[in-house]
Amino acid sequence: MDKATAEPRQLINEYVRFTIHNKPSCIVEFDVEALKPLIQATYKKALKKVGKSVALPRFRKGKAPDNLIEKNFPDEIKKQWHQEIANAAFQECQKLASIPMLHKEAKVSYSMKNHSSHGALLALSFETEPTLPFIDPKEIQLKSVKKPEVTPEKITETIRQTQFFFAKWNKITDRPVQENDFVTLDVDLVEEGTPLFSNTRFEVNAKGMAEWMLPLVLGKNISDTTEGVSVPDQNASQEEKEELKPKKTRITIKSIDLATLPPIDEKFAKLLGVSSVEELHQRVEELLNKQADAHVQEALREQVTEILLKQFPFDLPVTLVQKEVEFRIQQLAQNADFKSYWDNLKAEERKKMFETIQQQSEKAVRMFYLCRKIVDEANIRIAAEDIPSAASTPLEILLNPQNTNHSNHPEIEHAEAYSRLILEKAEDWIIKYAKF
Repeated sequence: MDKATAEPRQLINEYVRFTIHNKPSCIVEFDVEALKPLIQATYKKALKKVGKSVALPRFRKGKAPDNLIEKNFPDEIKKQWHQEIANAAFQECQKLASIPMLHKEAKVSYSMKNHSSHGALLALSFETEPTLPFIDPKEIQLKSVKKPEVTPEKITETIRQTQFFFAKWNKITDRPVQENDFVTLDVDLVEEGTPLFSNTRFEVNAKGMAEWMLPLVLGKNISDTTEGVSVPDQNASQEEKEELKPKKTRITIKSIDLATLPPIDEKFAKLLGVSSVEELHQRVEELLNKQADAHVQEALREQVTEILLKQFPFDLPVTLVQKEVEFRIQQLAQNADFKSYWDNLKAEERKKMFETIQQQSEKAVRMFYLCRKIVDEANIRIAAEDIPSAASTPLEILLNPQNTNHSNHPEIEHAEAYSRLILEKAEDWIIKYAKF
C-alpha cells in the first residue's frame, strides 16, 4: 500500500498519544496529544533557557529567580515552551514510529493548536523518503532497434570530416554562395522568435544541409537574409516526418568560406594518433561500430525511461525537485550566451522555460530514485572505475567530442557521471531481461 493512501496509525507512550497521517508529496504528519509529563518537563526547560538569555536589574545574566523570569518574560517563555514541546513531542513520536526523514537537515514543522499545564495538541510534519513501486523487468515490453550500418562509404565520409579539422580556410567576399562552399549561418524560427542555429557552419550541398535550406542560400551574398519553411527531407523516415513539423525560418548569411583539405597520407594519419592510412580506416570502422552499438543501446534506454516514467508513478518530496531546479538554473546561468538569451525573453517565455526546467527536474529525480532502487535490488555493482574514461587519441576526441573532460568543476562532473552510470546500469539491466 502506498504511503499516501495508508490507513492512519495510532501510537502511545507515557509522553505522547498520536496518529500518523501520510500525506501527498511524501509528507508525514503526526497529530499529537502531548501528555502532562512532557508538558511539565518542557516548561522547566523553556524557563531555564529564557532565564539564561535575559537580564534583570540587580541580577547577573542567567541568575534571576524563576518567579521574576515568569513575571517579566511571559511571551518569551511561551514561545520557547512551544518549541520545546514540539521538539520533545517529535522525539517521542519518532521513538515509536521510526519513520526516516528525507535527510539529516530535513526540517520538522509544527502547528500548536492549544496547550496548558496539563497537555497540548499540536501537529508535526516532515518529508520522508518516497515509497517506490515494484519493477519486474520481465513484464516490460520493448521494441527492437536496428543498428546503423557501417559502410565503406560512411567510413570514407567520416575520414573526410576529420580532414576539416586541419583544413585551410579562405574567406570569400567577392561573389555569392556556390555549391560546395561553406557558409556560416544564423537560422531563426520566425514565429517562435528563437534561434534554430546560431553562427553555425554548413557545407553547401545535399550532404551538408537540409533539402529545404539549400536553394535558400545558393546565390546569396554575405549579410543577405532570406526566409523559407523548414520541412523534413524526402528520404526522411516516417517518424521524422511526423515529428518535424513545417516551421517558418529566417536565414542570415554570416560568412562564405572555401576549405583546402590536407591529403590523406601517413602524415595525416599520425596527426590523428595512428601509424598508417590502413590503420586509420580500421580505427574509424571500429569507432563507428562502437557508436552504432551505443546508438542502439541509447534508443533502448530512451524506451525504458519513457516506460518507467509512465507506468511507475510515485509521490516525490517537493524540496528535492526544487533543489534540482535550482541546480539546473544555476548551471545555465553560468553560460554567458544563455544569460543573454534569458535576459531578452518576455515574461511569458520565461515562465514557459521555467516550467520546462521544472518538468525536466522532476523526471530526473524520479529516474534517479527508480534506478537506484533497481541497482540496489539487483545487486548491481557501481564503482568509480566504471565511469567511462575520456577520449585518449586525437581521432577519438574528434569523433567523440562529448567524451572529453573539460569541466571547470570536476567534482560536479564526477557526481553527474556517477548518477548517469547508475541510470545506465539500471536501464541496461531492464533491457537485458525485458520482452521484445
